[in-house]
Amino acid sequence: MLKVCLDTNVWISGIAFSGAPSEIVNLAFARKFQVVTSNAILDELRRNLVGKFDVHPKKALSLCFRIAQIADVYEPTGTVHLIPNNRGDNLVLETAWLGKAKYLITGDREHLLPLKMFKHIKIVEPSAFLVRLKN
Repeated sequence: MLKVCLDTNVWISGIAFSGAPSEIVNLAFARKFQVVTSNAILDELRRNLVGKFDVHPKKALSLCFRIAQIADVYEPTGTVHLIPNNRGDNLVLETAWLGKAKYLITGDREHLLPLKMFKHIKIVEPSAFLVRLKN
């Protein structure tokens, strides 16, 4: 099965808004591909949902638990240092690598999307992933 790592911004956009990220989140929960994640991604998701979107802490924790149930959860150790001074993005890259993901889906146009590839992982935005998934 296709292994895919979703960046935190895709989870948040997919949960809070409609559009390509929402479709990807729905496909993830429908298990149309294997989700690769980490506690670092889930913790950031929980913090952002509570802090920026005013989601009740128990509801955010419950959502992260649901994601962990459908995902392979990895524990990056911080060995990737590709993006200077950006531990979060480096942990996302390491998560995708540890999980042997074929795709890392992100909306991060500043750091991650410009890379296009990391090791064997294609780094794409949500709409591009949907096009590839449907072909």
